[in-house]
Amino acid sequence: MSEAQPVEPASQAEELGHLAASARDALSDDMVGRLAGTLGEALDLVDRINRSRLTDALDVLTQLAASGDLERLAHLAHLLGAAEDALNDEMVARMAGVLGDALSLLEQLTRNDALGRILTFLLRPEVQTVLVRFGEALLAATNEYQQMPPPKGGIGGWWHLLGERNNQQAIQFFGLFGKHLQGRTP
Repeated sequence: MSEAQPVEPASQAEELGHLAASARDALSDDMVGRLAGTLGEALDLVDRINRSRLTDALDVLTQLAASGDLERLAHLAHLLGAAEDALNDEMVARMAGVLGDALSLLEQLTRNDALGRILTFLLRPEVQTVLVRFGEALLAATNEYQQMPPPKGGIGGWWHLLGERNNQQAIQFFGLFGKHLQGRTP
């Protein structure tokens, strides 16, 4: 291998001069204009970044990227964008109508104190017990009814139903319920 020969100062200056002349010859006026425009825009961008204190946000962005939250935020933004793209005008109009109806119902309930009375009633322990028992009984009866054969029909079937003690109690209960529903007490 040969060692690099030291270049004499005069020849270095000549080479730099040749380089500058070559660059001047290679660059057109249009290229120089575009380069100057790009450099001006870059300086403007750096100036705006400094004035807006965007550099302060870099620490937060770095923490978000390190924890993976930045990626989650990007996925959330994609999800919201997809949901926005999926909604058409008719769907938005329907949702607005439902929301308007719900607000109207809420206004009516709060205006005449019905909502407060309903909530006060439902918060009573005995009412909650009755509602739970009613729901469990309804579910059990529905399941049992689905397993039963269809009734034979006729007067004999009715006579058999009326002869059972539980059915008589149920009829008696619904009779009392009807009286209380109408505001009459026995």
